[in-house]
Amino acid sequence: MSNSPVQIILNSNDFIESWDRSGGGRAKDFFAGSDAEFVEHRNILQRQLHEIKEMQVVSSFAPISYAKVTLKKAALAKSHRPTSQIFKKDIAPVVGAGDLGELYIELNPESIDEINSKVGQAEAKTRYKEKDGKNLPNPSRLRSEVGAIQEISPYTASDKRKFSTKEAVEWLANSQTGGSYIVELFDAPPTRQNWDTLSSYKYDLFKSFFDGLEKIGSGLIATRVMSGSGTSIVFGVKLEKSSALPIIQLMPSSTSANKISEKKVVDLDLKKHNKLLDFLGKHPLVKRITLPPVITQSQTINNIKKGENFVIPKYKLKNSYPKICVVDGGVSDIYDQWIEDRWGLISPSDKDENHGTFIAGLALFGQTLNGSAICREVDGCKIIDLDILPRPDKYTSYYSKPLEFFVELEGAVQELTTRTGVRIFNFSLNVEEHATTKGYSLPAQILDKIAEENEVIFVISAGNTEPNDIRREWPSDHFEALKILASSRNDTIKKPAESCRNISVTALNPPNIDGVIPFALSNYSCRGPGLRVGLKPDLAHVGGSGTTHSALGHGLLSLDITGKIVDGCGTSYAAPNVAKTLASLDHAIEGVVSRETLIALGIHHAVLPESLNDKNLRNITKHLVGFGIPNGSEEILNGDPSAITLVFANRAINGHKMSFKFSWPSSLVRDGKCFGHAKLTIVSTPLFDYRYGSEFVRINIDAALRQQQRNGNYLGRLNAIYTPEDGDGSLYEKDQIEHSFKWSPVKVYEKTFPKGVGPTTDWSLDVEYLARDGVSLPRDGVPFTAILTISDPENEKPVFSDMRQMLKSLGVDAVDIKTAARVVPRV
Repeated sequence: MSNSPVQIILNSNDFIESWDRSGGGRAKDFFAGSDAEFVEHRNILQRQLHEIKEMQVVSSFAPISYAKVTLKKAALAKSHRPTSQIFKKDIAPVVGAGDLGELYIELNPESIDEINSKVGQAEAKTRYKEKDGKNLPNPSRLRSEVGAIQEISPYTASDKRKFSTKEAVEWLANSQTGGSYIVELFDAPPTRQNWDTLSSYKYDLFKSFFDGLEKIGSGLIATRVMSGSGTSIVFGVKLEKSSALPIIQLMPSSTSANKISEKKVVDLDLKKHNKLLDFLGKHPLVKRITLPPVITQSQTINNIKKGENFVIPKYKLKNSYPKICVVDGGVSDIYDQWIEDRWGLISPSDKDENHGTFIAGLALFGQTLNGSAICREVDGCKIIDLDILPRPDKYTSYYSKPLEFFVELEGAVQELTTRTGVRIFNFSLNVEEHATTKGYSLPAQILDKIAEENEVIFVISAGNTEPNDIRREWPSDHFEALKILASSRNDTIKKPAESCRNISVTALNPPNIDGVIPFALSNYSCRGPGLRVGLKPDLAHVGGSGTTHSALGHGLLSLDITGKIVDGCGTSYAAPNVAKTLASLDHAIEGVVSRETLIALGIHHAVLPESLNDKNLRNITKHLVGFGIPNGSEEILNGDPSAITLVFANRAINGHKMSFKFSWPSSLVRDGKCFGHAKLTIVSTPLFDYRYGSEFVRINIDAALRQQQRNGNYLGRLNAIYTPEDGDGSLYEKDQIEHSFKWSPVKVYEKTFPKGVGPTTDWSLDVEYLARDGVSLPRDGVPFTAILTISDPENEKPVFSDMRQMLKSLGVDAVDIKTAARVVPRV
């Protein structure tokens, strides 16, 4: 074992410096030299505003309504947003967003008149200003903002609902849905005792909404599902066969689930659902109506019984083990001595423990059963059994309220982390949604919240395709592989694997089956792309082959509930290998390791499988395996003498940035040029606000490795991984999101310098931030972990010792991360 451990910088506060974030560039004229077109555009916007006002005047609900402002593609950046002159906070505030470039604004008749007048004041002719001998457009801010707008349209029923009443009733007939519509609102109604503080317009808006719900009649139950800053404003609205008066709860229920003796029957009367949906579609307060999700175990191909009994090793009290919580239907008693705690919600007769038992077996004894090429962590761990998912036919015996499963999960995580200290939760469950439901799911939002508030990480399976959608086996010919992917259908990662606070995992083939490409994407594994933010999946691991071998089966072994060896496959079974590595990292490092550091260590040391590491596959590999397969925890933490890994764990503070100046390792410098390879990963926990749709990440934390030039400025030297070789360096917002990880909480950059780069050996690692329009950094800052590795691709030069000497000469306090918690509070 080499003695070149990961180094954490203890005095990273010494590198925090003041930073001027003012600016934003000049106003842009989107109609420069096209004045007639601008006047026509201005007139169209005024007509659109007038039409919205006419709809408000005849509304039977309230004078307030909401509109959708669509921006031009070239106006997506923060500096072009039409919010300083037109949609001001005190006149027509932006209250949310939809897809990229869609803003939602709140309007009333008076604000529409004021905006209409303002739009008409934008100068009709292009203004110019001479600079450097050129006449450049120099518009007023008002003309720039008017030009940035593509369209202002009313927010109507067709924007809110994408399914028919008949489709809704058919979906809600499945008892596992719970029977409630998921209704998202534009604004959060306060508790009734505070309605006297509302403006007359807002009072009318909320009162007309709840009065309308009560008029639907007996059996209606409306319950607030989520609350808190930045959360979607969501109610579950259910129709039950009951003579009881309508019930409306303005605050979420916090009670835990228990087995329910009396089951409530969902009213499936088509006329009553039509009446409800018609009201919700017309009322201006309603933003979106979707059908409820169904929670399921990730589908797996039936396990093949090997029939051999496995002698379960005894738990050794003198040893210390990592901890993993298995969120599932339960784990068999065969592991009893290895199970530290159980949640104990599901009655034994209501459990199906096969799925959870297979997962726990991989975490416990995977290396003995499958070898170190598949299971890289040493055997043994403490299992926490969060038995929370009953058999499908028993689901309504435990959960009757909308998203009650996740309310139970939140309470369980909070209590089990307190009782056991577990940090890593294997979540091999997926959400089945109606085909019309799009966007960042409520289950993902809830998992984000649970992970952040409890400092834990969910490792989520990406999901498996339906049997009819399984792809052909991955071929050795890359162009043939592209054809297979192009023709595949219904294989996008399943919810809630898009969760941006957590890790999602796809499945790869095992390395030992004839006729199956080792470590290629398994033919049943769902894949990305996910949503517009970040890279999903995050990681990949062996989940077994979808094609069975006559002797080896799926090539992945674990145990059934009786202790016999069984063989199986699924993304469910890829997740525990990643969970085991993260748990092993957490266990090996003393003290409490931040979520950001654990995720960063796993992702930074992930490698692409050989079968997918080809330039012809560059644009699609990221959607198949994310950042790759994580190395084992020992390899991650112990390093190599020809490389050094530095960890900076700190917070981005308003008006400041981190700037760490250093010299390149002397052994990688020749003739004044710097050689070698550099990789930089940054993971942060920025502010989320789900009301803003695809723009829900409100702060962008970024890192750059820059080399000083002769003029004293620093030049960025790394590229985002997967950057297209033929990229045009586009500055458009959507291209930076697609290729450069802008707004993603996880970013990875790297570059090899085979010819050396100059002209100096002076470098700077910088961590900076960018906030959305109208957003400020929290007072406590945004936590981040940045990891930089500098290495010799030939594995020869003494990079570790060179850098250690250099750091010491600079007064940098760097220590082995495994023991750093003894002297620093944040790792």
